[in-house]
Amino acid sequence: MLSQMVGELCVSHTYVWGGDEGPKKNPDNPVRTGWLGADLQASSSGYYSFQTIYGPTEYERDLKSPLVRPDIDLKEGDYLIAIDGKEIKAPDNPYKYLQIARGQKVKVTVNSKPTAISAKTYDVEPVASENELRYNRWIADNIQKVLQASNGDIGYMHITAMSSSNVAQFDKFWRAFRYKKGLIIDVRGNGGGWTEYFIIDKLERKMTSYNCLRNMVPFRYPGSVFSGHLAVVTNEANGSDGEAFVEDFKARKLGTVIGVPSWGGLVGILNGQTTIDNGTVHQSNNAFWGENGKWLVENHGADPDILVENDPASVMAGHDKQLETAIEVLLKQIKDSPFTFPQQPPYPKK
Repeated sequence: MLSQMVGELCVSHTYVWGGDEGPKKNPDNPVRTGWLGADLQASSSGYYSFQTIYGPTEYERDLKSPLVRPDIDLKEGDYLIAIDGKEIKAPDNPYKYLQIARGQKVKVTVNSKPTAISAKTYDVEPVASENELRYNRWIADNIQKVLQASNGDIGYMHITAMSSSNVAQFDKFWRAFRYKKGLIIDVRGNGGGWTEYFIIDKLERKMTSYNCLRNMVPFRYPGSVFSGHLAVVTNEANGSDGEAFVEDFKARKLGTVIGVPSWGGLVGILNGQTTIDNGTVHQSNNAFWGENGKWLVENHGADPDILVENDPASVMAGHDKQLETAIEVLLKQIKDSPFTFPQQPPYPKK
Protein backbone atom coordinates (compact mmCIF):
# COMPACT_ATOMS: atom_id res chain seq x y z
CA MET A 1 0.00 0.00 0.00
CA LEU A 2 2.83 2.39 0.88
CA SER A 3 4.52 1.68 -2.44
CA GLN A 4 1.28 2.36 -4.33
CA MET A 5 0.88 5.67 -2.48
CA VAL A 6 4.44 6.62 -3.41
CA GLY A 7 3.57 5.92 -7.06
CA GLU A 8 1.00 8.72 -6.93
CA LEU A 9 3.56 11.34 -5.91
CA CYS A 10 5.35 13.62 -8.36
CA VAL A 11 8.64 13.97 -6.52
CA SER A 12 11.76 11.83 -6.82
CA HIS A 13 13.71 9.81 -4.24
CA THR A 14 10.63 8.61 -2.39
CA TYR A 15 11.23 4.97 -1.55
CA VAL A 16 9.74 2.14 0.49
CA TRP A 17 11.54 -1.20 0.73
CA GLY A 18 12.56 -4.09 2.94
CA GLY A 19 10.83 -5.12 6.09
CA ASP A 20 8.84 -8.28 6.79
CA GLU A 21 8.36 -9.81 3.35
CA GLY A 22 7.42 -13.26 4.59
CA PRO A 23 9.38 -16.51 4.22
CA LYS A 24 12.04 -16.85 1.55
CA LYS A 25 10.64 -18.21 -1.69
CA ASN A 26 14.05 -19.16 -3.07
CA PRO A 27 16.80 -21.37 -1.65
CA ASP A 28 20.16 -19.90 -0.67
CA ASN A 29 21.71 -21.08 -3.95
CA PRO A 30 18.88 -20.96 -6.51
CA VAL A 31 19.08 -22.26 -10.06
CA ARG A 32 19.59 -19.39 -12.50
CA THR A 33 20.52 -18.78 -16.10
CA GLY A 34 24.28 -18.75 -16.60
CA TRP A 35 25.94 -16.60 -19.25
CA LEU A 36 28.99 -17.28 -21.38
CA GLY A 37 29.97 -13.64 -21.97
CA ALA A 38 29.33 -13.81 -25.71
CA ASP A 39 26.91 -12.86 -28.48
CA LEU A 40 25.73 -15.91 -30.42
CA GLN A 41 24.47 -15.76 -33.99
CA ALA A 42 22.89 -18.55 -35.99
CA SER A 43 24.94 -19.47 -39.07
CA SER A 44 23.98 -21.12 -42.35
CA SER A 45 25.36 -24.39 -40.95
CA GLY A 46 22.75 -24.39 -38.22
CA TYR A 47 25.35 -24.02 -35.49
CA TYR A 48 25.66 -20.80 -33.52
CA SER A 49 28.82 -18.77 -34.04
CA PHE A 50 30.50 -16.58 -31.46
CA GLN A 51 29.87 -13.16 -32.99
CA THR A 52 31.41 -11.28 -30.03
CA ILE A 53 33.34 -12.63 -27.05
CA TYR A 54 33.56 -10.31 -24.06
CA GLY A 55 36.57 -10.25 -21.78
CA PRO A 56 39.28 -7.98 -20.35
CA THR A 57 39.86 -4.70 -22.18
CA GLU A 58 42.83 -2.40 -22.51
CA TYR A 59 41.33 -0.24 -19.76
CA GLU A 60 40.06 -3.03 -17.44
CA ARG A 61 42.46 -5.95 -17.58
CA ASP A 62 41.23 -7.75 -14.45
CA LEU A 63 37.80 -8.70 -15.81
CA LYS A 64 36.93 -12.37 -15.52
CA SER A 65 35.23 -14.00 -18.49
CA PRO A 66 34.10 -17.64 -18.87
CA LEU A 67 35.54 -18.00 -22.38
CA VAL A 68 38.62 -15.76 -22.21
CA ARG A 69 41.28 -17.90 -20.56
CA PRO A 70 44.81 -18.90 -21.59
CA ASP A 71 43.78 -22.56 -21.82
CA ILE A 72 40.76 -21.96 -24.08
CA ASP A 73 41.44 -21.87 -27.83
CA LEU A 74 38.50 -19.80 -29.03
CA LYS A 75 38.09 -16.69 -31.14
CA GLU A 76 35.24 -14.65 -32.56
CA GLY A 77 33.75 -16.42 -35.57
CA ASP A 78 34.22 -19.90 -34.09
CA TYR A 79 31.23 -22.17 -33.51
CA LEU A 80 29.36 -23.47 -30.48
CA ILE A 81 28.86 -27.19 -31.07
CA ALA A 82 27.45 -28.49 -27.79
CA ILE A 83 26.86 -27.83 -24.10
CA ASP A 84 27.29 -30.75 -21.72
CA GLY A 85 27.39 -33.09 -24.69
CA LYS A 86 24.08 -31.90 -26.15
CA GLU A 87 24.46 -30.70 -29.75
CA ILE A 88 22.94 -27.28 -30.31
CA LYS A 89 21.59 -25.93 -33.57
CA ALA A 90 19.23 -23.07 -34.33
CA PRO A 91 16.44 -22.52 -33.46
CA ASP A 92 17.24 -24.48 -30.30
CA ASN A 93 17.82 -22.08 -27.38
CA PRO A 94 21.35 -22.67 -25.98
CA TYR A 95 20.50 -20.96 -22.70
CA LYS A 96 18.11 -23.74 -21.67
CA TYR A 97 21.26 -25.82 -21.17
CA LEU A 98 22.75 -23.16 -18.91
CA GLN A 99 20.29 -23.42 -16.00
CA ILE A 100 22.81 -23.80 -13.17
CA ALA A 101 23.51 -23.05 -9.53
CA ARG A 102 26.29 -20.74 -8.33
CA GLY A 103 29.72 -22.35 -8.81
CA GLN A 104 28.45 -25.04 -11.18
CA LYS A 105 30.49 -25.67 -14.33
CA VAL A 106 29.38 -26.84 -17.76
CA LYS A 107 31.21 -28.48 -20.64
CA VAL A 108 31.29 -26.26 -23.71
CA THR A 109 32.29 -27.82 -27.04
CA VAL A 110 33.60 -25.44 -29.70
CA ASN A 111 35.28 -25.58 -33.08
CA SER A 112 36.73 -23.22 -35.67
CA LYS A 113 34.57 -25.05 -38.25
CA PRO A 114 30.84 -25.86 -38.14
CA THR A 115 31.36 -29.53 -37.35
CA ALA A 116 31.77 -31.75 -34.31
CA ILE A 117 34.80 -33.41 -35.90
CA SER A 118 37.99 -32.37 -34.05
CA ALA A 119 35.99 -30.06 -31.77
CA LYS A 120 37.41 -29.17 -28.35
CA THR A 121 35.58 -29.30 -25.04
CA TYR A 122 36.31 -27.06 -22.05
CA ASP A 123 34.96 -26.87 -18.50
CA VAL A 124 33.73 -23.32 -17.93
CA GLU A 125 31.84 -21.57 -15.14
CA PRO A 126 29.15 -19.28 -16.59
CA VAL A 127 28.64 -15.91 -14.92
CA ALA A 128 25.44 -14.69 -13.27
CA SER A 129 25.53 -11.45 -15.28
CA GLU A 130 27.31 -10.14 -18.36
CA ASN A 131 26.69 -6.51 -17.46
CA GLU A 132 30.23 -5.71 -16.37
CA LEU A 133 31.75 -7.45 -19.39
CA ARG A 134 29.47 -5.69 -21.86
CA TYR A 135 29.78 -2.31 -20.14
CA ASN A 136 33.57 -2.35 -20.26
CA ARG A 137 33.57 -3.35 -23.93
CA TRP A 138 31.23 -0.41 -24.59
CA ILE A 139 33.66 1.91 -22.79
CA ALA A 140 36.65 0.59 -24.74
CA ASP A 141 34.75 0.90 -28.03
CA ASN A 142 33.73 4.49 -27.23
CA ILE A 143 37.30 5.46 -26.35
CA GLN A 144 38.57 3.93 -29.58
CA LYS A 145 35.84 5.69 -31.58
CA VAL A 146 36.67 9.07 -30.05
CA LEU A 147 40.44 8.71 -30.42
CA GLN A 148 40.12 7.56 -34.02
CA ALA A 149 37.65 10.28 -35.03
CA SER A 150 39.79 13.02 -33.44
CA ASN A 151 43.20 11.73 -34.54
CA GLY A 152 44.03 11.24 -30.87
CA ASP A 153 43.18 14.81 -29.83
CA ILE A 154 40.08 14.01 -27.72
CA GLY A 155 39.74 11.72 -24.70
CA TYR A 156 36.62 10.06 -23.34
CA MET A 157 35.28 8.81 -20.02
CA HIS A 158 31.96 7.50 -18.70
CA ILE A 159 30.87 7.98 -15.09
CA THR A 160 28.29 5.45 -13.92
CA ALA A 161 27.27 7.25 -10.72
CA MET A 162 28.44 9.84 -8.21
CA SER A 163 29.66 7.79 -5.25
CA SER A 164 33.17 7.70 -3.77
CA SER A 165 34.15 4.84 -6.10
CA ASN A 166 33.09 6.93 -9.08
CA VAL A 167 35.53 9.67 -8.08
CA ALA A 168 38.20 7.00 -8.58
CA GLN A 169 36.54 6.06 -11.88
CA PHE A 170 36.79 9.69 -12.98
CA ASP A 171 40.39 10.01 -11.82
CA LYS A 172 41.47 6.89 -13.72
CA PHE A 173 40.48 8.35 -17.08
CA TRP A 174 41.32 11.92 -16.07
CA ARG A 175 44.93 10.85 -15.58
CA ALA A 176 44.88 9.08 -18.94
CA PHE A 177 43.38 11.90 -21.00
CA ARG A 178 43.95 15.20 -19.23
CA TYR A 179 46.67 16.21 -21.69
CA LYS A 180 44.36 15.92 -24.68
CA LYS A 181 43.05 18.97 -26.51
CA GLY A 182 39.48 17.94 -25.73
CA LEU A 183 37.67 15.64 -23.30
CA ILE A 184 34.18 14.11 -23.38
CA ILE A 185 32.59 13.31 -20.00
CA ASP A 186 29.67 10.92 -20.53
CA VAL A 187 27.07 10.84 -17.73
CA ARG A 188 24.33 9.01 -19.61
CA GLY A 189 22.67 6.56 -17.28
CA ASN A 190 24.40 8.07 -14.24
CA GLY A 191 22.81 6.69 -11.07
CA GLY A 192 23.51 9.71 -8.87
CA GLY A 193 25.10 9.93 -5.44
CA TRP A 194 26.72 12.87 -3.67
CA THR A 195 30.19 13.56 -5.08
CA GLU A 196 29.68 15.54 -8.30
CA TYR A 197 31.35 18.60 -6.78
CA PHE A 198 34.63 16.67 -6.37
CA ILE A 199 34.67 16.29 -10.14
CA ILE A 200 33.63 19.90 -10.73
CA ASP A 201 36.44 21.07 -8.43
CA LYS A 202 38.95 19.24 -10.64
CA LEU A 203 37.43 20.59 -13.86
CA GLU A 204 37.52 24.17 -12.54
CA ARG A 205 41.29 24.19 -12.12
CA LYS A 206 43.00 26.60 -14.50
CA MET A 207 46.57 26.35 -15.63
CA THR A 208 48.67 29.30 -14.50
CA SER A 209 52.20 28.24 -15.40
CA TYR A 210 54.65 25.54 -16.41
CA ASN A 211 57.12 23.97 -14.05
CA CYS A 212 60.28 22.24 -15.24
CA LEU A 213 63.66 20.88 -14.29
CA ARG A 214 66.62 21.83 -16.45
CA ASN A 215 66.69 19.76 -19.64
CA MET A 216 63.46 17.98 -18.67
CA VAL A 217 60.01 18.11 -20.24
CA PRO A 218 57.96 20.81 -18.44
CA PHE A 219 54.67 19.97 -16.74
CA ARG A 220 51.59 22.05 -16.14
CA TYR A 221 50.90 23.84 -12.88
CA PRO A 222 48.87 23.41 -10.74
CA GLY A 223 49.02 19.65 -10.85
CA SER A 224 46.27 17.61 -12.51
CA VAL A 225 44.97 20.50 -14.59
CA PHE A 226 43.21 20.38 -17.96
CA SER A 227 43.73 23.13 -20.52
CA GLY A 228 41.57 21.89 -23.39
CA HIS A 229 37.87 21.98 -24.26
CA LEU A 230 35.23 20.00 -22.35
CA ALA A 231 31.93 18.46 -23.43
CA VAL A 232 29.37 16.55 -21.38
CA VAL A 233 26.98 13.99 -22.87
CA THR A 234 23.73 13.41 -20.97
CA ASN A 235 20.42 11.63 -21.53
CA GLU A 236 17.06 10.80 -19.97
CA ALA A 237 18.61 8.07 -17.80
CA ASN A 238 20.99 10.48 -16.04
CA GLY A 239 19.53 11.14 -12.60
CA SER A 240 19.95 12.79 -9.23
CA ASP A 241 23.53 13.93 -8.55
CA GLY A 242 24.33 13.24 -12.20
CA GLU A 243 21.83 15.97 -13.01
CA ALA A 244 23.37 18.24 -10.39
CA PHE A 245 26.68 17.69 -12.19
CA VAL A 246 25.16 18.92 -15.45
CA GLU A 247 23.66 22.00 -13.77
CA ASP A 248 26.92 22.74 -11.95
CA PHE A 249 28.93 22.25 -15.15
CA LYS A 250 26.66 24.69 -17.01
CA ALA A 251 26.63 27.26 -14.20
CA ARG A 252 30.44 27.33 -14.12
CA LYS A 253 30.54 27.60 -17.95
CA LEU A 254 33.01 24.74 -18.19
CA GLY A 255 31.97 23.52 -21.63
CA THR A 256 29.15 22.28 -23.84
CA VAL A 257 26.39 19.87 -22.75
CA ILE A 258 24.98 17.60 -25.47
CA GLY A 259 22.05 15.17 -25.43
CA VAL A 260 18.49 15.31 -24.09
CA PRO A 261 17.01 16.52 -20.77
CA SER A 262 17.90 14.27 -17.87
CA TRP A 263 15.63 12.20 -15.60
CA GLY A 264 14.22 15.12 -13.63
CA GLY A 265 14.77 14.03 -10.05
CA LEU A 266 16.84 16.31 -7.84
CA VAL A 267 14.81 16.52 -4.64
CA GLY A 268 17.09 14.37 -2.53
CA ILE A 269 16.84 12.34 0.65
CA LEU A 270 18.41 12.59 4.09
CA ASN A 271 17.65 10.66 7.26
CA GLY A 272 15.64 7.65 6.07
CA GLN A 273 13.28 6.19 8.66
CA THR A 274 13.26 2.56 9.82
CA THR A 275 9.86 0.88 10.12
CA ILE A 276 8.86 -1.49 12.94
CA ASP A 277 9.37 -4.52 10.66
CA ASN A 278 12.93 -3.30 9.86
CA GLY A 279 12.08 -1.84 6.47
CA THR A 280 12.99 1.65 5.28
CA VAL A 281 10.98 4.69 4.19
CA HIS A 282 12.63 7.65 2.48
CA GLN A 283 10.85 10.99 2.11
CA SER A 284 12.26 13.52 -0.36
CA ASN A 285 13.32 16.46 1.75
CA ASN A 286 16.03 18.61 0.14
CA ALA A 287 15.92 20.51 -3.15
CA PHE A 288 18.05 22.95 -5.17
CA TRP A 289 17.34 26.34 -6.62
CA GLY A 290 19.59 28.39 -8.87
CA GLU A 291 20.71 31.96 -9.46
CA ASN A 292 17.47 32.69 -11.31
CA GLY A 293 15.50 32.00 -8.13
CA LYS A 294 13.79 28.90 -9.56
CA TRP A 295 13.83 25.28 -8.44
CA LEU A 296 16.21 23.15 -10.46
CA VAL A 297 15.63 19.96 -12.44
CA GLU A 298 12.71 18.32 -10.58
CA ASN A 299 10.04 16.99 -12.97
CA HIS A 300 11.86 18.56 -15.90
CA GLY A 301 15.50 17.52 -16.09
CA ALA A 302 18.79 19.30 -16.68
CA ASP A 303 18.67 20.76 -20.19
CA PRO A 304 21.53 20.30 -22.66
CA ASP A 305 23.04 23.18 -24.62
CA ILE A 306 22.66 21.17 -27.84
CA LEU A 307 19.61 18.91 -28.12
CA VAL A 308 20.46 15.58 -29.76
CA GLU A 309 18.40 12.41 -29.45
CA ASN A 310 19.68 8.90 -30.08
CA ASP A 311 16.69 7.71 -32.09
CA PRO A 312 16.15 3.94 -32.34
CA ALA A 313 16.84 3.80 -36.09
CA SER A 314 20.28 5.42 -35.80
CA VAL A 315 21.18 3.29 -32.77
CA MET A 316 20.23 0.09 -34.61
CA ALA A 317 22.37 1.28 -37.51
CA GLY A 318 25.36 1.47 -35.17
CA HIS A 319 25.39 5.22 -34.57
CA ASP A 320 25.63 7.20 -31.35
CA LYS A 321 24.51 10.65 -32.48
CA GLN A 322 25.09 12.22 -29.07
CA LEU A 323 28.69 11.05 -28.88
CA GLU A 324 29.31 11.87 -32.54
CA THR A 325 27.98 15.40 -32.00
CA ALA A 326 30.24 15.85 -28.98
CA ILE A 327 33.25 14.90 -31.11
CA GLU A 328 32.22 17.39 -33.83
CA VAL A 329 31.69 20.20 -31.31
CA LEU A 330 35.08 19.68 -29.65
CA LEU A 331 36.95 19.38 -32.94
CA LYS A 332 35.53 22.75 -34.02
CA GLN A 333 36.36 24.36 -30.68
CA ILE A 334 39.90 22.97 -30.80
CA LYS A 335 40.33 24.41 -34.30
CA ASP A 336 38.76 27.79 -33.52
CA SER A 337 40.27 28.29 -30.05
CA PRO A 338 43.47 26.27 -29.64
CA PHE A 339 45.24 26.33 -26.30
CA THR A 340 48.23 28.69 -26.28
CA PHE A 341 50.82 29.50 -23.66
CA PRO A 342 54.15 31.39 -23.84
CA GLN A 343 57.16 29.34 -24.84
CA GLN A 344 59.76 28.47 -22.25
CA PRO A 345 62.01 31.51 -21.66
CA PRO A 346 65.81 31.13 -21.76
CA TYR A 347 67.56 30.29 -18.52
CA PRO A 348 69.31 33.25 -16.83
CA LYS A 349 72.97 33.60 -17.71
CA LYS A 350 75.47 33.15 -14.92
